[in-house]
Amino acid sequence: MVPMLICKELYDNKKKDSNKNHSLHIIIDEAHNILSENSERESEQWKDYRLETFEEIIKEWRKFSVFLTISSQRPSDISTTIISQLHNYFLHRLINNKDIIAIEKTVAYLDKVSAESLPILPTWNCISAGLFA
Repeated sequence: MVPMLICKELYDNKKKDSNKNHSLHIIIDEAHNILSENSERESEQWKDYRLETFEEIIKEWRKFSVFLTISSQRPSDISTTIISQLHNYFLHRLINNKDIIAIEKTVAYLDKVSAESLPILPTWNCISAGLFA
């Protein structure tokens, strides 16, 4: 709940900020714990509010110079709305079939060879996919 409240406050303040030369960068590690649709640690009402907050941020972020970086070992647990709005991916080894399938569905420009190599990537290696400028 605390990360969501902090992000909500920072985001709301950034929306009011008229200086577009300053940006806000939000970095969420272990994102599957915060951005999950399957959380049972909270009431449905709080879960809905939490997801709506982060979904609003990720849908509207470019307008307000807000940038979101998420890191997760379990991409299949993250809200599909949030995952679908991401643009750049650094994919490290994924062994869980559910996670691999989620990435294949989400990253449309990931070729078959790259997707098949996800479970066998060596340590310190990753596959870059996205709309890098």
